[in-house]
Amino acid sequence: MKRALAVILAAGFAVGSYATDARVAVMGRQGTPYFYRDEVSVFINPADMSLYPNLIYGSFGWLSPTAESQNYTLKNTQPNDPLFGGMISYGFSDEESGPMLSIGAFVNRKDYMLDRLLDEGETGERAGQNDYNLVDPLGRVDLMLGYDIGNGLALGLGFYTAYQCELNNNFIRNQTAIYKVTGGINYNIDQGLDFELDANLGFMNARWMRETQTANLDSEVHKVAVDDWFLRLDGRIFSAVPTINGSLVPQISVMYITFKERTVAEYDLAAGMGINMNIDRGFFWTGLQGIGKLKQGGGSGDPLSIGGRLSFGIERNIVWDWFLIRVGGQKELRNQKKGETESIWIENPSSDGTDGDLVGLGFGINIDNRLRIDFVASEDLPYTLTNLISGAQHHLFNRVSATYRF
Repeated sequence: MKRALAVILAAGFAVGSYATDARVAVMGRQGTPYFYRDEVSVFINPADMSLYPNLIYGSFGWLSPTAESQNYTLKNTQPNDPLFGGMISYGFSDEESGPMLSIGAFVNRKDYMLDRLLDEGETGERAGQNDYNLVDPLGRVDLMLGYDIGNGLALGLGFYTAYQCELNNNFIRNQTAIYKVTGGINYNIDQGLDFELDANLGFMNARWMRETQTANLDSEVHKVAVDDWFLRLDGRIFSAVPTINGSLVPQISVMYITFKERTVAEYDLAAGMGINMNIDRGFFWTGLQGIGKLKQGGGSGDPLSIGGRLSFGIERNIVWDWFLIRVGGQKELRNQKKGETESIWIENPSSDGTDGDLVGLGFGINIDNRLRIDFVASEDLPYTLTNLISGAQHHLFNRVSATYRF
């Protein structure tokens, strides 16, 4: 742990350490922390494992913002997609800059590309359900390996899989399968200058079938992905700026996805500049990105959307050293074009209670800098205080996660 702290201080940049998906969901309303580092960063770049050794991480999952109480009675709704896992490290030298090996494993995490695949399968048509058409895969597992060579260079390798297949007489009725390999580097070029680069490569197979009496089962199968693949590249630089007690962070992220059965290919791009800084008893970051998406084929008319995203996050200890309050938000605005004559402006949701809407509120508990528990507050909390004042409400918080450092 002393070695990890020395690396952070030598690099000269602000790092939000030992936190969770609940913290990230508030601190910018995004699943990926582009302009600061967090424990969640290891799922994009496993080379960051050297910054978070000897850590246990778990999450109760998230509650749907659309779940409602019925007939003015409280409804016991269980959270979705809980997960747990941890990372452990072993140093091969007593020197703080010596080599270190890190191993990590997590179960039941829902990867960003799994969400993307389920969205592609759309919702509500497969008989007997009202959610995604594609079946939810089981066996979601992350396995990660990191090696800090020393002298500021760390390497990482990760593997993610999620799989489900329903067979009937060797006929595949429903299938959702994704396999992803991740490689990354974290290189401290000089004191106060840190460079990160990672690549995520994956393969997908997915189909769903309506329940039907038709003898020709093939006619009822809807193929979403057939040996399709995706590639995501991320790069960023943390450059220390002592005058703000933080760092300047340029970043770029590029992703390519194929859906050959639908003759579709998609390109996503995000590039921008952000800052993060340590403030009195807290941490602050903000960033501005240019974003673009191009979808070719599939009778789509090659829709193109171009725009920008402004985001921020701030957290601070208040009253007690063990209690934090967080606020964050993002505004995303795009011009979506279809063909040469049609276009429309689109934006992220403003108040639907999802992680990607406009603003979020959260709280944190920090016990002896080892046990940390993070909460994402329901957006109506400041107005209703749930059933204390306004009658039966659904929940106080919609996400709860925790880490323990040993």
